[in-house]
Amino acid sequence: MTKSHNKQMNPLPKIALIGRANVGKSTLFNTLGEQKKALVSNVAGTTRDRNYTVINWRGFAFELIDTGGIDIVHPRDIEKDIIKQTDFAQQEADLILFLVDLKDGLMPQDKEVAQMIKKSQKPVILVANKADSIKLRNAVAEFYKLNLGEPLPVSAVNGSGTGDLLDEVIKKIKTKKITTADTRQLIPDIRIAIIGKPNTGKSTLVNSILGEERVITSPTPYTTRDAQDIVLIYKEQPYILIDTAGIRKKAKIKNKLEKISVNQALASLTLADVTLLLTDVSEPLSQQDKTLADEIGKSHSSIIIVANKWDLVSGKNSQTINKFVDYYRAFFPFLKFAPIIFISALEKQRVKKVLDLAKEIYMERYREITENALDKFFKKIIKLQPPTRGRGAAPPRLYQLKQLGVAPPKFEIIKDYKSYLHESYVRYIEKRLREKFNFLGAPIVISIRRLKSS
Repeated sequence: MTKSHNKQMNPLPKIALIGRANVGKSTLFNTLGEQKKALVSNVAGTTRDRNYTVINWRGFAFELIDTGGIDIVHPRDIEKDIIKQTDFAQQEADLILFLVDLKDGLMPQDKEVAQMIKKSQKPVILVANKADSIKLRNAVAEFYKLNLGEPLPVSAVNGSGTGDLLDEVIKKIKTKKITTADTRQLIPDIRIAIIGKPNTGKSTLVNSILGEERVITSPTPYTTRDAQDIVLIYKEQPYILIDTAGIRKKAKIKNKLEKISVNQALASLTLADVTLLLTDVSEPLSQQDKTLADEIGKSHSSIIIVANKWDLVSGKNSQTINKFVDYYRAFFPFLKFAPIIFISALEKQRVKKVLDLAKEIYMERYREITENALDKFFKKIIKLQPPTRGRGAAPPRLYQLKQLGVAPPKFEIIKDYKSYLHESYVRYIEKRLREKFNFLGAPIVISIRRLKSS
């Protein structure tokens, strides 16, 4: 169904950051990528899935992969999944950056991870992190015992030594010079954020679309922590899927790390072209579903309502889906413009159609109406239903409807200065705009400009 972005979208070399928990992989990932993309915390196991970013250094480009901290000595179930994700990263990597912690010194887990890396037979750079003082920089000697070459001291926190590290990366792998055009090609066109309550099946949907265990899925709530950017190509169209943490009611969020993760998930909405509001169709909709819909509305992202777990709905007949559509429409009356799709991420039922629909909605989000077509449309709808008298003595005089922009579609009503235009008439214009020009899934923003008479 999908083609791996690593092979299809850009043939960039891949570098995997690997090491035990809390050695600073995500901090280094953010420092090298010059962005706060990976969630950072002193809580072991904060990073669980693979996280990707493209690094440009001295005119060369490569893809950096952040992985979860490995505990081979005493792994729990979730650590076993992290190890599996790390193994995937090792397999696709052209080079491994093995991180160790100078403050902690050489640990038994470091030796176990070193053995795992040696078995991969991939090129390795041993990176001694947290070299925040001369004393710590001089403590690299004991890491020669790992027999992985000379340890390269860096400080992910303050950035010292990272330039030398990037120079060493360029030497170790075959890289290609990139041009401005190449850089543009690295940026996929359609960004899709996936938002929902815990356990609605967000990560299962991502894995189902990709056809691989790209993110960890678990019945344990809050398995996903980072907002994961996952690149893929489907029908020759590049996408970025943004898998986010499940968002609970604010009153239930006590953990600081969860608060940060939820804020990151909500922030991803402002970067998305299309947001999937993922719901569990096998359970009644809740106030939290409505709250999340409101958050999407504030972001001005386009939206698809995804009713997941359709396979769990029993006794289905030809009328079942219509009844559910009516139920969803009644629950989300403010999202009448948003399409509803019923899927089973677990059974891979209609997951391809989610991407097809996202592309259609993306096109509607960027739809531009010619000035001539908009003038004809505006005159016609005013004639059909003139604006009624508001607070003022005279009915409003409407001169023009202009499109100001796209993503989302923005319009401006130009009217006389003194009269009042009722909000219901603005809604009437929006309704007619959708009937005539579609704008499926896209919020429409309409402002009013009062024109002063000369």
